[in-house]
Amino acid sequence: MEEGVVQHIPAIIEQAAKSPLGLFALMVIALSALGFVFFRDASERTRIGMFVMLFVGVVSFGVAAMRIPPGVTATPEAAVPVADIGGEWRAEVKYDWGDTHNEDFAFNYDGTEVLGTASYLGKKRALFDGQLKGDRLSFITKSQQSISSDNSIRDVTHHYIGKVAGDRIQFVLRSEGGFTEHVPVEFTAVRTR
Repeated sequence: MEEGVVQHIPAIIEQAAKSPLGLFALMVIALSALGFVFFRDASERTRIGMFVMLFVGVVSFGVAAMRIPPGVTATPEAAVPVADIGGEWRAEVKYDWGDTHNEDFAFNYDGTEVLGTASYLGKKRALFDGQLKGDRLSFITKSQQSISSDNSIRDVTHHYIGKVAGDRIQFVLRSEGGFTEHVPVEFTAVRTR
């Protein structure tokens, strides 16, 4: 029977490590076994003192573990709350060739996935690959550029990267794939609804 238990120790530890209560139970078992091995020949007073210290330590860990909300991890992303971008936004965008357009944005999000629309040169376009991580927003839109002299058409991809601060998003827009190269454009969108 002992061999079967020894074989399953890695699986037991793996399962216990998945939750604070599992770690708590594993600590109680491990400390009990260690306490028995190290203090079995000690005086009764020493055993009681060690039991009290181990008990206080395990209870303290249990209280601390229960205060951590479910799903919270110790990663840098957990330290930055997810920004609220839901709703409609508007920005006055001055493009690198000199034209200025009022562009509209509408965002929905589920966790880190962002859906919605963003206008480019006044035309509403669907968002692709939308991501929201903390206060960082990114997505792409697509359009086509044509040259009338030979009816050539090229697909253009517009990469938006934004930093959310309350009711404002500071964007950088980078476009690629057209007939001409464009420098990145910076603008600020403001929440309208």
